[in-house]
Amino acid sequence: MGGTFDPPHLGHVVPVEWAVSEFNLDQAWFIPAYVPPHKQTEELTDPYHRAAMVALAIQKYTNFLLSTIELRSGDVRFTIDTIDDCKKRIRQEDQLFVILGSDSFLEIHTWHAYQRLIRLCEIIIMNRGDGEEELKEKLAQLEIVLQLNLKEKIHFATAPILPISSTQIRNAIREGRTVSDSISPEVEAYIRKHSLYQRR
Repeated sequence: MGGTFDPPHLGHVVPVEWAVSEFNLDQAWFIPAYVPPHKQTEELTDPYHRAAMVALAIQKYTNFLLSTIELRSGDVRFTIDTIDDCKKRIRQEDQLFVILGSDSFLEIHTWHAYQRLIRLCEIIIMNRGDGEEELKEKLAQLEIVLQLNLKEKIHFATAPILPISSTQIRNAIREGRTVSDSISPEVEAYIRKHSLYQRR
């Protein structure tokens, strides 16, 4: 589960908890990006603050782990590179899944080496409010392009849709509105302690 996590919120954690159960996953790795390829022009919070917040957000889940593999690169990193590294760290018989929001899945054709990515691992799609027909149409398009039956490679999770976004949370904090229903108390306390997302 990769992302900017600026900040991490319940919409990141709760659906993954659901997916771990639904797909019988042993572990879920949360991988904060140093600089995501599609957000190079955005002003992001310091990556180590974002990693610390992820650690706080997932601390009560025994099978959730924070991975700093992308942070240690100190640069823009493509998902396919991270998958290659993850493949080296697991046993040959282990199965690797990538968890994506449906919004990211609809744009996967713009990702670097996306065809190889789909061949290397299975993908679990968490719906973030996108239409079911649109998602099925995207899957059909990918099957034509890749000339593959992707029904066994791409899975649509039944996790509840939580309409929460990091952008909304940052804006609410700047405006002095409460975000207690969107993030964990630990993350909220960290944001307050370090005065993150305050009006500048």
